[in-house]
Amino acid sequence: MRQALSGNLDLSKMPYLERNTFKAFQNPKHDWRDGTLKSSFNYLLLDPRITKNLPNRECNMNKLDVFRTFISAIFYIGKGMRDRPYFHLYEAIKHKKSPTKKASGKVQRILDIWSGGEGVVSLHCFQSVIPVEAYTREACMVDAIGLKHLTNKKRGNYYGKSVHYSEQRRRRMGVYLLKKVLHIFIAEGGTTIFTR
Repeated sequence: MRQALSGNLDLSKMPYLERNTFKAFQNPKHDWRDGTLKSSFNYLLLDPRITKNLPNRECNMNKLDVFRTFISAIFYIGKGMRDRPYFHLYEAIKHKKSPTKKASGKVQRILDIWSGGEGVVSLHCFQSVIPVEAYTREACMVDAIGLKHLTNKKRGNYYGKSVHYSEQRRRRMGVYLLKKVLHIFIAEGGTTIFTR
C-alpha cells in the first residue's frame, strides 16, 4: 500500500489479472464454500469524519490525495449477503444499551462516529457474486490495507487461482480493487450513511 499511496505502483496489468482471477467464479462448475448463489457482495465501512464529503471535494484535490483520504477512512471490509452490513450497527446499538464488556475496535469506532453526530458510511460493491468471489475480493482489499489499519480481526480467505498468488500480487490486486471502489464512492456521492 505504501507504493500505491506514493503513486509508484503500476496497475496497468490489473484489469487482465482481475478478469483472469474471477472468471472461474462466473459459471461455477463445482461446489464452493457457502454455495454458488450469486447473492453476495463486498462492503466497506468508512468514517465520514475523515472523508469529509470527499465526493464534493475531490475535484479540488489531486488523485493521490483523494485515494489516501479514502483509504484512511476505511475501518472495516466485509463480505455480505442481504442485511449483513447492518449487523455491525445492531452490535453497536446493543453494546450502547448494555455495555457488558469492552467494545471491539469496530464497535468502538462506530460509537465514536455516532457520538460525534455523524453516521457510518457503508459502501457496497462487487454485487451479485458467489460467496467465494466476495471472500477473495475481501481478502485482497484487507491485505492491501493491512490489518493494523482496519478493525477486521482476520485477513480473509482466498479461493480459485488467487490461492497460488504471491503476497505482492494479492496486495496489488487489492489496491486495484480499492481504486475501483473509490470510483463507486465518488459516483454515488458517499451518501450511504447509517446513523444511530
